Amino acid sequence: MQVFAFVLVLFGVFWLLSPTKPPINFTPPPTLTTTHPHFSPPSLLPSPPTQSMHSANLIALDRHILLAAYFGGSKEGQSDVCIWGNLYNTQNKQWSKAFKLLSASDLSRQAHEFVKILGNPVLYVHKDKLYLFVVGASLGGWATSRIYVLNTPLNKPKALHYEQTLHLSPFLNISHLVRNPPTPTTDGGFILPIYHELARKSPVLLKFDNKAHLQFLLKPNSLKQQLQPSLVPYKHCAFVAFRSYKTTHFYTQTCLDFWHWQPPRLSNLKNFDSANALFNANGELYLIYNQALPKNPNARSALRLARFNATSGTFMPLKILDTSQRGEVSYPAVLIFNNQVHVLYTKERKAIAHLVFNLAYLKSL
Repeated sequence: MQVFAFVLVLFGVFWLLSPTKPPINFTPPPTLTTTHPHFSPPSLLPSPPTQSMHSANLIALDRHILLAAYFGGSKEGQSDVCIWGNLYNTQNKQWSKAFKLLSASDLSRQAHEFVKILGNPVLYVHKDKLYLFVVGASLGGWATSRIYVLNTPLNKPKALHYEQTLHLSPFLNISHLVRNPPTPTTDGGFILPIYHELARKSPVLLKFDNKAHLQFLLKPNSLKQQLQPSLVPYKHCAFVAFRSYKTTHFYTQTCLDFWHWQPPRLSNLKNFDSANALFNANGELYLIYNQALPKNPNARSALRLARFNATSGTFMPLKILDTSQRGEVSYPAVLIFNNQVHVLYTKERKAIAHLVFNLAYLKSL
């Protein structure tokens, strides 16, 4: 029976890797209206009672309420780290006090398996449900992690319950991580960009159907040392950028369709082992990324904004969004909502920062 079960699992993974190939199209991003230029400088979210915070994500729950999620505890990778949240009211521009969304012990109890550490929460709204994709590990560090899926009704963000652990490999099913949000598809499903950290360190795209069930797994390239893919719709398909690992090579990639990807292209920018975030504003691509301040050895000392030039295939730096002389301003997350671009990021591992701008501001740079 054990051999039979193993064969079934192996067949299932083979099917994920080599499925029939129905047409899959990306849903266009929200359209922004040109108004007077607006830029709200960085402000800090009310912090939870923790020493360290990192890796924020942001989603809209309704027409006026946003939810931020991030991990916080004594230090990254410690067992006291929890997933925390804050609500933001776009009408009065106020953040709520921080509240706990999930602890490792909560997840252990619900998933019926030991989870020691948590990290990298990713939020997504699908069919009136709030989904949380979160990284958890039982032994060792992030290289032994799994991706857990929880959900809750939109009006009860504090009532997350465990749905499943993503099964992506027949061999221990470890070392899969998530960092950036899904991209919706026209069939009512979505594509979640993830990465495999053990050995090859390579990006993977997961296709979910309109019931949030995993359908297909696709590796868009054979690159090594490339993590945390950031995926956005672009032109007739999509555009993806990667975080480098122990190299400064910064690769981007486009597709003809979901199944057919152009070869990765080396960018004019460098990546210094730092997360980045892409967003599409009315057909133009923008990148939020890290590059050090002059005479500062810390690559994460400046958070910068650049625009992509489709003709030359290069990024043009536009603005420094925030700086830190002794710490970091890193791990940006972007949400386009109600005609504005919201950005969350880590501020010196002591807080999560929030800034807002609009299309007219982008065009003025």
